[in-house]
Amino acid sequence: MAMDAQAHMKSRFETIWDEHRLKVLAYCLRRVPGADAEDACAETFLVVWRRLDDIPPPPKTLLWIYGVARRVLSNQSRAFHRRGRLHERLTSLGLSQSSDPGDFVIQGSEDRRVAAAVGRLKPTDREIVRLDAWEDLTREEIAEVMGLTRSAVDQRIHRAYERLSRALAPMINPIHSPPVAEKGGT
Repeated sequence: MAMDAQAHMKSRFETIWDEHRLKVLAYCLRRVPGADAEDACAETFLVVWRRLDDIPPPPKTLLWIYGVARRVLSNQSRAFHRRGRLHERLTSLGLSQSSDPGDFVIQGSEDRRVAAAVGRLKPTDREIVRLDAWEDLTREEIAEVMGLTRSAVDQRIHRAYERLSRALAPMINPIHSPPVAEKGGT
């Protein structure tokens, strides 16, 4: 009997893994660099394995897993910042010379401006924009992943996109000054 239960658990986990692993990895890659994303994805599925009985059936399965991944990434971020503070302290004492392994490559200057504008949003608004734009979730799904009401998501996403629009307006519609007449010209 115990073998049947173990086989059922293994089969259920493998089904969830096969169906959602690439989506969860993509979710993580959009938020942190490669190795960190792979670690976060692995840790997320460790939680999935441990809490297999708590996972809701489809179509809520992926949303539940995104919620786990969000918390894993949050924990990972806190640990990264703790390491950063330790690095600063060690550097100030002359004991460290390593560089930041968290640097990642962005395609161009426009990408950097968009990433910087998104990065200036409040953390919850930033995550809502990412869930909307990168994960292509509905407002109801975003609300479930974030533990918010649908109306809260609507309000936050509206405000976040307004802020992004204002921040990106100069990049989209650059204001050019009138041409300056050359010497001797009119």
